[in-house]
Amino acid sequence: MARFALLRSCVVASVLVSPVLAAVLESAEEVAIKEDIITREYETLYVLFGFVLMGAAVMHLTKLPALHAVPSTVIFFVLGIAFALIVEAGGFGELQWLMNSYTAWVKVDPHLLLFTFLPPLLFSDAFSVDTHIAMRTSGQCLILAVPGVVIGSFTSAALFQYLFPYGWDFPTSLMVGSILSATDPVAVVSLLKDLGASPVLTMQIQGESMLNDGTAMVLFTVAYKIVGQEECGPGCVVGFVLNSTLGAWMLGSAVGLVFFLWIRGASDKLWQKSSLVQIMLTIACAYWSYLLADGICRMSGVLSTVASALVLSYCMWPAVVEKKAMLEFWHVVETIGNTLVFFLAGMFTGQSMPHAEPQDYLWALAAYAMLTLVRLATLLVLWPMLNRAGDERVGVRDIAVMTWGGLRGLVGLALAILVEEDRAGGALSQRDGRLVLFIVGSVAALTLVVNATTAPLLCSVLGITQTVEGRKALVRNVAMRAEAHVAREVERVIAGGRLPRSCGVGGVREAVEKLTGHVRAHVFEGELDRQFSDKHRLAKLRRVSSSLSQRVGRQCVSPDVEAVWRRFEEAKNKMLMSHVKVSVFKFGAQLSNIKRLLASQELDTQQLKIVREVFLEVLRATYWEQVEQGKFVGTSEPNMLLASASIARDRCGECLSDWSILRRYVNIEPYGQAALEKDVARKRAGSQTWLQRWRLKRDLNAQRSVLQVVDAFIQAHEAAQASIATFFGQDESVDTPEEAFVILESQSEVFEATALLGRIAKPVQRYMCTAMESYSVCERFRDFVHDAHTRGVLQGREAQMLLEPAAHITQEFASRFRHMGDRLLLPGALHTTYDVDAALAIQRAFRRWRLLRSAFAVVALGRSEGLPTLLPRARRHAPGSSADMRKAAPEDLGEDIV
Repeated sequence: MARFALLRSCVVASVLVSPVLAAVLESAEEVAIKEDIITREYETLYVLFGFVLMGAAVMHLTKLPALHAVPSTVIFFVLGIAFALIVEAGGFGELQWLMNSYTAWVKVDPHLLLFTFLPPLLFSDAFSVDTHIAMRTSGQCLILAVPGVVIGSFTSAALFQYLFPYGWDFPTSLMVGSILSATDPVAVVSLLKDLGASPVLTMQIQGESMLNDGTAMVLFTVAYKIVGQEECGPGCVVGFVLNSTLGAWMLGSAVGLVFFLWIRGASDKLWQKSSLVQIMLTIACAYWSYLLADGICRMSGVLSTVASALVLSYCMWPAVVEKKAMLEFWHVVETIGNTLVFFLAGMFTGQSMPHAEPQDYLWALAAYAMLTLVRLATLLVLWPMLNRAGDERVGVRDIAVMTWGGLRGLVGLALAILVEEDRAGGALSQRDGRLVLFIVGSVAALTLVVNATTAPLLCSVLGITQTVEGRKALVRNVAMRAEAHVAREVERVIAGGRLPRSCGVGGVREAVEKLTGHVRAHVFEGELDRQFSDKHRLAKLRRVSSSLSQRVGRQCVSPDVEAVWRRFEEAKNKMLMSHVKVSVFKFGAQLSNIKRLLASQELDTQQLKIVREVFLEVLRATYWEQVEQGKFVGTSEPNMLLASASIARDRCGECLSDWSILRRYVNIEPYGQAALEKDVARKRAGSQTWLQRWRLKRDLNAQRSVLQVVDAFIQAHEAAQASIATFFGQDESVDTPEEAFVILESQSEVFEATALLGRIAKPVQRYMCTAMESYSVCERFRDFVHDAHTRGVLQGREAQMLLEPAAHITQEFASRFRHMGDRLLLPGALHTTYDVDAALAIQRAFRRWRLLRSAFAVVALGRSEGLPTLLPRARRHAPGSSADMRKAAPEDLGEDIV
């Protein structure tokens, strides 16, 4: 009985305890699983930041001369393949944490890859383009990205179906062809920029790569649905294509416009966090334009992101507070993104290699050759359309570079991973999924290893890079000028006794001599010659390059010296006839020397092109300095100036044409004082219609814009003229005919721009001059407070407290700029201007009277002391002297032109 009671107690206890034990064991198992999952998620960071570390090491090693010519992206890709092959072979079997990290990345969701890496890379690529050249080549880029991708995809699909032994039907072949149609020429674009190739050619390749990803993904989605046997009729396909292209572009443009307005609203140089807010907004714009399109609206996230980035790139820069910080941030993002993308792409390619059969390698090589020929044939078919769609004609050399620059990258590999994992919902076999990933990865590897590394040689053979001898001369001249500058400064310090007593003069001079010797050995005899001669070692290649340049190159127009002199005189006379303050030609004293140079020496057309290119680059840099200094209030004026310099750079072989390009944007009708009085009287009388009022405001605001543009244009050209004279030739004077020719072209444009000021009403000029000076007062106050904060005198809160009142005043002046037309039409505005004119006339008359009175007093005194000795002293010390008058009223005093 006792045993039965004991047994019954055990049974009851086991019944009661078993659920608890089961729950405990189950919870322990769940905890273990969760801990394992957390550990695996944590371990994914090992590979990620290991690739970042390897990328930094590779970029550091590219300092070595042997690695200068190898694109770093190629090295990343090859190292990724090697890492995957070692792991697949069991080389890191003992490092379980590394194996777990590798496994997690191999099985990563391809959508996560696209959503993580694609938005910042697309945004930074489109964010940094020259939008003015992009607009000129937009038609050509669209032809390459839409019809080009469609033709290439369908042609490749037909060849995959009928030539390859894999038994793929046409939808599957079209899916593979669309994957391989997406190009990613990061290495080639970087190379073309470094070699100084035509910006139009660079933009054509870069613009195609930004847009064809969207087209390729749309084609892939359609083909993938057909392979997965989803019901989709012609109407569904057409609606999907339109929604994914036009809808995505409109959505991205709207997102970009919203973020631009927000960035402009956050533009406040007097607020310390303004730059941080603007950078954060660009990050949000990059991701939200992609997420809204691809994740929510099921559109093309690629096209949406590119559209938003282009909107910001065109409108945003004048409103950016810290341009350098913005560019450096996105440069870091782009560098890290490209490093990880190419490492991961190589890893995915290496992971697929062990599963391929030997004959698959031969078919992958055949696919690479086939796709290269298909791209060449597509470009040749579209060649007539490309020449009609853009201002710049596409030559044979451009076709060759576009064909060879069609590299493959992240987008194609991510889509191939999606096919390998999902297999169209099971419609494809595991063998077909692995084959797709292997072929796409092999083609990407071959284009990077073969095309990217041989692209410099191709550019050299075709002669599309910068002129070698001209750039050599420029670099050597800058080196000599730097040496002379350092030597002068050291001698000045020694002669002035500013060296510390413990410092030896002989040691300093020895350091200068050693520096000079190393620079000369490096530049004049060593590294520079190797950099410029590596591509020209073989005489045969030089002959081929020369012959191709003569036959298919963009020829430089022979300069016409007489035409330049004629334009110079006509522009000067036109300026004098406009009755405005004349522009002083700073090289007027050297005019006879300029005439002698142009008459006695022959002009080198290639060197002349280089001088013009350098001139325009200095011009762009000066415009950006003016933007950073707050010279412009709106965003349209700096965009006009930057556009003129960008477009003119591609016409350097013909002439200096930035003013003729800018003139299209600043074409205004003469609007003098009489017309202004008439319109104002009509407005006050109430007889002016709303259309007339709108036209009046438009004309006044246009004149305000022209005044800012012309003023900035003249200052930038004067700075560029001085830079050209400094860094070309032997000294700061004009001593080469190419310098003289470009400076004459520039000064002719300055005279023409100055003559345009005669068409602007004087009240507008006075209003703008007063407003700009008032605005500059706030800028100087900001700079002083900012400098005190930088030096540690003021703390952050104290500096912000001082800057807040100035910020309100600055915003008020900005509002006055934008609404100048309304303010000039207020009652009493014109009379105030006339009162100022009368006051100035009274002051000038009074100063002249005082000057005459002093002169008569000196004459009376000179009868006893001698007039010749006293009269100069009286002129120097008399109130209202000529210097005072010139300072007070420069428009009433004549100034020498040349």
